[in-house]
Amino acid sequence: MHDLVKRINDPKLCYVFAKNAISRGHPELAMQSYRRAVDLRTQQHETHSEAEAAAVRSIYAYEEALSYRKGKRTRATGTWQLVNRKGVFTALAQRIESRTTPDVLPTLKELGMEDYSFAATMEAHPQAFDAIAA
Repeated sequence: MHDLVKRINDPKLCYVFAKNAISRGHPELAMQSYRRAVDLRTQQHETHSEAEAAAVRSIYAYEEALSYRKGKRTRATGTWQLVNRKGVFTALAQRIESRTTPDVLPTLKELGMEDYSFAATMEAHPQAFDAIAA
């Protein structure tokens, strides 16, 4: 990650930086800035384990992909409601199985965040998702 992007400590500033980077012909810095925004938003969210932090990060990455694709800030309201009702791991498992969830993997790949996808999170932390299946 570029030093300029590492110095940003607020997700809102990441979006400003990304917009400026694109307008100045540096899309690679914009992509790093989007990733940094997801990481910062995850750090601000209270989590109790590494697996839970990865799951929350995947939801923020999902929001980022939706926002990037639509061209405006988009919140994964239904997913967050599901998290509040059933827990983060159950919510992610249901979103993976759901056919109504838009496929954002191509957008995540374009943003360089394919490792933040729901499926990648589930593969990286199978023990957390196995606990909800039992």
